[in-house]
Amino acid sequence: MRKLFGGKNGKKSVIKTENLPMNEPENKPVSEQIIGTKKPITKKQIIYCCLLIVGIFFAAAALRILLGDYFEDVAARTEYDQLRAYSPGNSVEVSQDAEGSDFSGENSDADWDALEEENENMRNLTFEELAKINNDFIGWIKAGSHIDYPVVRGRDNEKYINTTFTGARNSAGAIFMDYRSARGFDEHVTILYGHLTRDGTMFSSLSNYLNPNFIQSNPNITITTRDGRTMTYRVFAAKQTDAWDIAYSVGINQSARASEIFPNVPANANRFMLLSTCTRGGSDDERILVFAAVTG
Repeated sequence: MRKLFGGKNGKKSVIKTENLPMNEPENKPVSEQIIGTKKPITKKQIIYCCLLIVGIFFAAAALRILLGDYFEDVAARTEYDQLRAYSPGNSVEVSQDAEGSDFSGENSDADWDALEEENENMRNLTFEELAKINNDFIGWIKAGSHIDYPVVRGRDNEKYINTTFTGARNSAGAIFMDYRSARGFDEHVTILYGHLTRDGTMFSSLSNYLNPNFIQSNPNITITTRDGRTMTYRVFAAKQTDAWDIAYSVGINQSARASEIFPNVPANANRFMLLSTCTRGGSDDERILVFAAVTG
């Protein structure tokens, strides 16, 4: 085969094409010629993609839960850290060197009495502020080095499981008295509940009382009531038990005798307090109970 092309100087050039390779026509659809042939997706690839999607979903859900727990813990800690400004030990005390005070000679006893009265008035003032924040406020508890919280009493034992002192919805809840106990801590047995939390706050440190050495070094639980009275309970026992322990019924059933049910009761005990929390890693029914008493 010969083809003619225009050459230089108007002359025609002849190019031999017999030996040039010819493209064989392809019997393929036009679409495949344009975009190429696609390999079919295998069953293994489908399974892999499904597993990947499920893995991403669960990772995102876990991250959301972790972040939610973290921010919830921070919110509860921040609230109770701010409330500790009202703690009896943090009340504004009048200094011995305050201006206008004279602690010498025969007037010193009268001056100290005046200071005590002023401190008492200050404590009542701060507790009045707490009562304005939450009228369920009934007192303040201090125990060991980590328990330093306001105490509330609701209409039931459900509200403050997931509600903080200021009314925020939070799994840390609040330290609360059994609703069947008297608000003034005047029952034969008073029961207080609090959570064992992820970050070690609230009643988490009650597990320390399972160690007798810890009881010896941290024997006192101090209660300051809403009306300003201070009571000191001494811890005499602690145990790991369950939610059905008969000790929980003593404060409700006044006919039961605490001295016959509680372990290692001091001979001169006349009023009792139980601190209750759950356990870490155990079943939902497991509890830690700390027993304390007012003696004398």
